[in-house]
Amino acid sequence: MPKCTIDGKEVEFTAGENLIKVAARAGVEIPVFCYHPGLSVVAQCRMCYVEVEKMPKLQTACSTMAGEGMVVKTNSENVIKGRAGTMEFLLLNHPLDCPICDKSGECDLQNNSFGYGNATMRHSEERRTFVDVDMGPVIEKNMNRCIHCTRCIRFGDEIAGIHEMVAVQRGNNIDITTIDGKQLQTEYAGNYSDICPTGSLTLKDFRFRKRAWMLKKTASVCEGCSKGCNIEVQHEGNVVYRCVPIENQQINKFWMCDEGRFNYRYTQDPTRVLEPMKRDAGELIKASWDSAMESFRAEISASKVSFLVGTDLTLEEMATIKEFAGLSKITVEHFGTQGVESTAQDGPQDTILKMKSKTSNLNGAEKLGIPAYSGKSSTDTVIVFRGGRAVLPAIKAKKVIGVGVFLAADTAGLSLVLPGFSFTEKDGTVINHMGIEQKLRRAVLPGGRCKAFSEVLMLAMNKKALAGAVS
Repeated sequence: MPKCTIDGKEVEFTAGENLIKVAARAGVEIPVFCYHPGLSVVAQCRMCYVEVEKMPKLQTACSTMAGEGMVVKTNSENVIKGRAGTMEFLLLNHPLDCPICDKSGECDLQNNSFGYGNATMRHSEERRTFVDVDMGPVIEKNMNRCIHCTRCIRFGDEIAGIHEMVAVQRGNNIDITTIDGKQLQTEYAGNYSDICPTGSLTLKDFRFRKRAWMLKKTASVCEGCSKGCNIEVQHEGNVVYRCVPIENQQINKFWMCDEGRFNYRYTQDPTRVLEPMKRDAGELIKASWDSAMESFRAEISASKVSFLVGTDLTLEEMATIKEFAGLSKITVEHFGTQGVESTAQDGPQDTILKMKSKTSNLNGAEKLGIPAYSGKSSTDTVIVFRGGRAVLPAIKAKKVIGVGVFLAADTAGLSLVLPGFSFTEKDGTVINHMGIEQKLRRAVLPGGRCKAFSEVLMLAMNKKALAGAVS
């Protein structure tokens, strides 16, 4: 393989790699603003200056391809001066509002200013100012913080497939905005905030809610569809504040859709059932686990019962339910997305990430040999196991019992509800539409008196175990 030298280190590279990628492999960081590995290269911020031997001027590392025998310096006196000048220029109009900015603590401008800028500013003129702009249900824009990197414009054009962000006017009067001031139309708008290197494009859902450095981060998998995008659940004090994408070039690259990004909200919905509930005189009322399990056990032993498992459950949960059903000769079927009963019916919903199956483990249910719900069951009681995402089908039975995650709106036809864990509250395995196994990780503890499916089934099998169970 060809080799080049970066800061005295000899590094191998493949043809077509730019100096930023090659330097990173050598452990050398080159600061960037406009460059993003998932977008086209424009080399307009000038932050990635490097000095290349036999070239008279500083070069932008993002647009300079590595060459055989090339000698590159990333920390020479000229490079240091060039980057400091770039930082001074970018900060001419930038407000000093880091204490209230949502990007503070994870801001490229802060990091590069500290690492490569000067401690003093020669500029004394008045900064330009813009008013904040509502760009739709996902994004709010603060143009005062914008450094004109155009990542957002390129994301819309190249990834989202919708030309909605543009640069209006030039120079000091430039404004990055939507065409004719319209609200953002893409269903991937949250990515604008992810790729913005400053706090110019902020998530409304997260705005002013929590400082970034306070958040704990748990790598997991999105349950929004069968794509299985890799995500980071960010939480603090047992509250989830946001979900952001993690790079996985095989599955979701750098992105995620808004549906998956904000899917976590239902897990913290104030109407979520967190206590056992029994129907009495037509109304669901709170019950103890002791009382609820007595009713659950009575239905299993006295009635003709069938199980319905949501394809939003993990493999481990499905396998446990199937094994329990086998011991009692109970039929098991799966449900999840209306109109998508098998992986053969699944497929892309758009050209980016979204899939037709709106649950994460349809493939897993099929691999376990669990058939789709036919709606032809003649059982007296149907017990529904649900992770929270699967859409409840129309069920014809004398009684329907819900085990898992249910909001108040989901309980209209249920005679008994036993609360369970959501996808942010448990570990487990899911299989995406490509057959790739991935792991859910617990980020927060379940609220109320929720129990795992395995514990509920254990209590159903062993009445004596209830006495030692936490109620």
